[in-house]
Amino acid sequence: MKNIEDYGFDRSDLIIATAVNSYLKNLTPEAKRETLAGIVSQNGAQTKINSERLTALIESAKAMAMIGTQGWKDGGDPLMKRTLEFIREQLPAVNGEEYIKKQPEKFLRFIEDWAKQ
Repeated sequence: MKNIEDYGFDRSDLIIATAVNSYLKNLTPEAKRETLAGIVSQNGAQTKINSERLTALIESAKAMAMIGTQGWKDGGDPLMKRTLEFIREQLPAVNGEEYIKKQPEKFLRFIEDWAKQ
C-alpha cells in the first residue's frame, strides 16, 4: 500500500481519503476484507466499483472521524489548530454520494489499492 501522500490528493480529496484510511485501519482484518470485497470486484482485467457501498464507506468514515476529532486538542500549536479547524469545517460538508458521482480517479485508485492488500 502506498503512503496516502503518494496519491497527490488535493485538500478536499485528502480529507476524505484520510477519514477512509483511518476507518479502514481500525477495522478487524476480516471486516476490512468483507467491506472492500463489497466495494471492489475484479472481472478479468476490469475493476468494478460498487458506488453505493463506497458511498456508505465514506459516510461511515466521516461519522467516525467527526466523533473522533471532538476530543482532539490543538495543544497551542498554530498548525494543529488550523488543521483541526479545517477538518471540523470541511468534514461535515462531505457528501459521499456526490463525491463518488464525480468519479474521483485518484481516490478510486486509492480504494483499489486498499482492496489489493
